[in-house]
Amino acid sequence: MKFTLDKFNGLIVDSLSIPENESEFKKHLTEITDFAVNENKNLIWLTLPIEKSHLVQPATTLGFVFHNCLESELTLIRKSPTTTFIPFIPTHTLGAGAIVLNACDEILVIKEHYQKGYKLPGGHIELGERIESAIVREVFEETGVEATFDSIVGFTTKHPFQFGKSNLYFVCRLNPITETIAIQDLDEIADAKWISIADYIHDTQNGPFNRQLVESLAKSVGLSLVHLDGNDGPHKKQETFFVQSRT
Repeated sequence: MKFTLDKFNGLIVDSLSIPENESEFKKHLTEITDFAVNENKNLIWLTLPIEKSHLVQPATTLGFVFHNCLESELTLIRKSPTTTFIPFIPTHTLGAGAIVLNACDEILVIKEHYQKGYKLPGGHIELGERIESAIVREVFEETGVEATFDSIVGFTTKHPFQFGKSNLYFVCRLNPITETIAIQDLDEIADAKWISIADYIHDTQNGPFNRQLVESLAKSVGLSLVHLDGNDGPHKKQETFFVQSRT
């Protein structure tokens, strides 16, 4: 098997060079592990595609442990006894909720099945998805209302959340293009409606977090999406948000 050295005194095993045969894999991985020990390397990175998942067990017998996974691959690591820091991915799940106000100062809210009160439309931001497009998508799926992204007006964190990770939740302001309610996700959403800000805040059936959020942020100005000059290449920033300058 082949490997490359990284700038952090570690080794990265070439996934394309990993053999199918378990005995052959263990033989080559043992050689790489011995090399790392003899050369005082901090870490070995090993990513196995799902079709080679049968190689997990021989890797763990050599001291490898799980690090992170995707649907199609699992990454394991083997660290030296002196290695104290390893970048961990992922640490957070991401979500977003939307404050959508119409011309009558009514706010768009949804009610999930088996939920007493109403809350802001929103949901998970998928891997590789932009905050801007994610929240526009979620609002449409849950209410049928088409809207455009305006700004981020707040965020909150929670730990522990799903799967033992932390959660980062963005509160976004959107401007409605349409106002007709036509729920797309009927399996999750029981109802959606426009309601006055005052009526929403004063209804104790609605959760205290959402009521305080609406009261504090319904008319606020937030972080706007900006386009950066010279932001190109394979590692370009996908989204950048700045506070609007005072005039």
